Amino acid sequence: MQKLKNNVLSAINNLREDIENVPEIIASQAKEHIHANDVILTYGRSSNVLIGFFQEAAKEMFFEVVVCESAPSYSGQLTAKTLADKCGISTTLIPDAAVFALMSRVDKVIIGTHAIMANGGLVTHTGAYMLALAAQAHSVPVYVIGPMYKMTPLYPFDFLTFNELLSPKEIFTLGEHDKAENIEVVVPAYDYVPPELVSLYITPQGGQTPKYIYRVFTEFYSQDDIYDLDDNSEEGSGAVGEAPQADEQ
Repeated sequence: MQKLKNNVLSAINNLREDIENVPEIIASQAKEHIHANDVILTYGRSSNVLIGFFQEAAKEMFFEVVVCESAPSYSGQLTAKTLADKCGISTTLIPDAAVFALMSRVDKVIIGTHAIMANGGLVTHTGAYMLALAAQAHSVPVYVIGPMYKMTPLYPFDFLTFNELLSPKEIFTLGEHDKAENIEVVVPAYDYVPPELVSLYITPQGGQTPKYIYRVFTEFYSQDDIYDLDDNSEEGSGAVGEAPQADEQ
C-alpha cells in the first residue's frame, strides 16, 4: 500500500511540475510561429499560456493581434486589455460578426483550448467553430496552444455529450423572457472544432499536426486507461465531463 501511495504522489508531483513549466516551454516556441508584422486573430479569454506566448514574441518583433469580443461573455475584452496594457501589443477588438469580413487581412489564427480530443479535434469557446470555418475559407492557418494536460483520450461521438448549457440569462434577461414565452434559449458553453480545421497544435513537445495527436496520446496515457474509457463510452458515457479547464492555466 505504501508503494502505491508513493507512486501516486510521484505522479502528482510530476504532473504539477509539467503544469508549472508549460507556460515557459510553450512561450519559447513563439518566435517559430509568429513573424514580424503578422496580423493574428484570437478568440475568447486567453489563458496565461497564450498570453505568455504572445508576450514572448513581442519582445523582439512588432505584430498585431485582432481579438474577437466573444459574446455572450465578452471575455475577449479582457484579453484585448491584457495584450495592450500588459504586453504592449498593438491590439484591435472586433465584434464576433466581423470575423469573416476581416479574415482576409489575417495571417494566422492562434487560440487556446478547453480540451483536445483523441481524434485531433478540440473543445473550446463557443464561436470558435465559426472562426475556424472562416479561416478555412480564406486559407488562413489555425494554430492551437495545446498543453499536454488538456488532452483527453475520449472521442466526440455526440456534440451534447461533452458540452454544457449555460443559463439563458447570459443572453436573455428574465424580464425579456416574460415578454417572449415561446422562445427557446440555448446557450452552449463550448464549440467542437473538427481536426480538419486545425493546422497545428503547439505543445510542450513542439508543433504537432492533428493526425499525429493520437500517437501523442499513447505516450501520455496508459493503454489500460484508454481501453477502460472505450468500454465506458460503449455504455453511453462518452462525455468529457471534468476535462481540464482551458481558461485557468
